Amino acid sequence: MNQIHHKIRGSYPGFIGIELPNEYQVLLLDEDNYNAYRKHQNYNGVCMEVKDEYCHFEKPTQGSWHLVIEGKTCGFSPSNIHIIYKAA
Repeated sequence: MNQIHHKIRGSYPGFIGIELPNEYQVLLLDEDNYNAYRKHQNYNGVCMEVKDEYCHFEKPTQGSWHLVIEGKTCGFSPSNIHIIYKAA
């Protein structure tokens, strides 16, 4: 499986938007669950819906979070992914 990882540290409120192909999956994981994910163990996280090649959510303001974008196709390319931060 192909993936990219982006760490988000809690700070000011805002939103994160991601432009990406519909077949990609977006996960938001806290520190402990990200470590379980990396070790291929059971984890709990939030799977964001990708619709019309876009995904958006409210940015966590507390703690450290990990954004994982997975592509299950052989055509996965990080250049197809654009992460946009916007202040609240």
